[in-house]
Amino acid sequence: MTHNQPTFSIVTVSFNCRDQIEKTMKSVMQQSYAGKEYIVIDGGSTDGTAEIIKSHSESLAYWCSEPDGGIYQGMNKGISRAKGDWIIFMNAGDTFADNQVLEHTATYAQKGKYDVIYGDILKIIDGETVLKTASEPCNKQRMYFCHQAAFTKTALMREMLFDTRFPMSADLHFFKRCYLSGHKFLHIPVTVAVYDSHGVSNTQRIKGLRDNVRVVKELDKGSERRKFLLKLYYVIYWNSLRNFVKSAIRSKQ
Repeated sequence: MTHNQPTFSIVTVSFNCRDQIEKTMKSVMQQSYAGKEYIVIDGGSTDGTAEIIKSHSESLAYWCSEPDGGIYQGMNKGISRAKGDWIIFMNAGDTFADNQVLEHTATYAQKGKYDVIYGDILKIIDGETVLKTASEPCNKQRMYFCHQAAFTKTALMREMLFDTRFPMSADLHFFKRCYLSGHKFLHIPVTVAVYDSHGVSNTQRIKGLRDNVRVVKELDKGSERRKFLLKLYYVIYWNSLRNFVKSAIRSKQ
């Protein structure tokens, strides 16, 4: 690796995920790119997760296992330890799409005018692997790319951090702030991650949508604010109705 090539910090946040943590860690450690460091922040797991992390400690720049205030506080803790030029979060259950993701991304990360670069993901849907292509840079009421596919300049993350007032949507809040304040985004043609659809944002969808409402109310203005809130309330209504119908059907069985 030449002196001017970018360096990456990969951060994994975990809590009681013994059956998932090792595949994530191996995926990170198998990245062929030399200019990387790996940080694991565990929230004080009691199911054996910490023991698995410890068994790979020689490959880690830093790791800890201690109680914290949740996923975003753990991610902020990882940011405070990161020394790479760029940072990406690959949390327990998620994996890189292949062993050369950092190699492919480094070409774009060398271009200094961007603050956030993000690619696409693979998602497992009903047993099939589907490519999910991210949108081009824009402002929305939801994430238009997966944070598992996003590389952000570490200096920017240290400056802003994740706002833990938003327990489900602090990533949306962070990237919205970046976009609205003029930071530069780039969508790159790289499939970055295999996304774990069993994460909190998917299993607690309505709670996440309501947190998105709070983000929009704080950051957006005028017609965009009204448009985004209308879309969110519509989706919340139909998700709530669908859950009610499913519950009623189960109760009759």
